[in-house]
Amino acid sequence: MPRILIFGDSNSHGTVPISWLGQSDRFASGVPWPDVLADRTGMTVIAEGLPGRTTVHDDPIDGGARNGAAVLPALLLSHTPLDAVVIMLGTNDLKPRFATSAFDIAKSVERLVTITRSLTPAAKVLIVAPAPVSETGVLADAFAGAEARQRGLAAHLAAAATRVGAAFAEAGDYAQVSPIDGVHLDEANHRALGEGLAAHVTALLSAPPKARADRPAPDPTAPTAPKTLARAVPPEWVDYNNHMNEAFYLTAFSDAADQLLDWAGMDAGCVQAGASVFTVETHIRHLGEVNIGDPLRVTTRVIEGGGPKLHLWHELHVESRLCATAEQLLLHMDLSTRRPAPPPEAVGTWLAQAKAAHAPMPLPEGFQRHVGQART
Repeated sequence: MPRILIFGDSNSHGTVPISWLGQSDRFASGVPWPDVLADRTGMTVIAEGLPGRTTVHDDPIDGGARNGAAVLPALLLSHTPLDAVVIMLGTNDLKPRFATSAFDIAKSVERLVTITRSLTPAAKVLIVAPAPVSETGVLADAFAGAEARQRGLAAHLAAAATRVGAAFAEAGDYAQVSPIDGVHLDEANHRALGEGLAAHVTALLSAPPKARADRPAPDPTAPTAPKTLARAVPPEWVDYNNHMNEAFYLTAFSDAADQLLDWAGMDAGCVQAGASVFTVETHIRHLGEVNIGDPLRVTTRVIEGGGPKLHLWHELHVESRLCATAEQLLLHMDLSTRRPAPPPEAVGTWLAQAKAAHAPMPLPEGFQRHVGQART
């Protein structure tokens, strides 16, 4: 039975629309939309909703463990294995105390997806744009200006979902906030949201893994590391230093590993049949600056392959400059048991041939290096 984690705020917690400050009533079990989702899909749905939760901000007034980015790693590891993670956050970021924008909220949700992918790489992700708030009732002052700040939020979240390869839905397509406080859902709208998102979650879990680039498969017996990625750095990969953000180095190396596995035969059909890989560890070294528009080229060498373990060495170049390396350890998995297992025979043969072909190459500088500098 699929396991789904809902990562949200008070509307995922089931908070009742409030009529006075300090009220903290919660709908009975079965009413909140995650419970409705579980009922409609028959899946195991784990609701991790906290009133006041933000995407990445510590709350200077209400305090508490409300910073989503700070608590997400523990929640992911507590509930693993997970088949999907649904993230519906951003409403509390609209409070004037955080002085943020719709664009920044979307970028913050994108960061949550990056955290999710790093810790539960097999889980699919659905980003849900929260239902728009209304400045009314006892929460009008707490959300002063939110109606203006939320303009364009759904579009920015949709763009973020596209960038990170996540699915996307809008809660506002199915539910509206209560006129009592302008923030929380009433019972009827919880039901409507759970029913509406059931189709999105079902489609997400039935979708094949992300498509690979249409790159001809190399000869696995060739004695050189094949080129597994070639692309220009897109504008959306920029960071505050105006160069490639560190999160997208992992994206590039992950795509390179996917390409190698696709060549070996671990395609969508293989995964649907129950054979996949889980990432155990990735060590990235940043050796040179990469700018927007630069032509990336990644080569991937098989250090260990053919059995349950897959040990890869990636090198990222911009023209002749080595700008980053990644050492990656993965395990072949039987998805029916969520336990390590030998790969399918054809996949194992291809990877074993690549390992043998790459073995005579000298070990690269930085191989098996831990984080830290050598003592001098």
